[in-house]
Amino acid sequence: MGFRKLVFLGLLSSSLTACTQSPEWTLFYYADATEIPQGAVQSKNISGYYAEVDQCLMKGAGMVKVSDSGQGRYQCGLQCVTTQDKGLSCKEFVDKQVF
Repeated sequence: MGFRKLVFLGLLSSSLTACTQSPEWTLFYYADATEIPQGAVQSKNISGYYAEVDQCLMKGAGMVKVSDSGQGRYQCGLQCVTTQDKGLSCKEFVDKQVF
């Protein structure tokens, strides 16, 4: 294989891995809740995955707006993983935009 082909293959493989990165933020939505329930982070509350926290927060706010009751709460978890007891653990939670 020539040098140019190797460079091309290297660029192609690096661009493919960039497209397959996993999202960092998980949206948890609690329909009709007036407060975020304590200890309620469960897979049944997952409403999407996002690359950026702002995307996650905007989607959560939109879900509250279009809900039948106009209520509901949401939070975004950073790098959430399943624990051994089938729960979820996230590095941090955000429920509002911080400027």
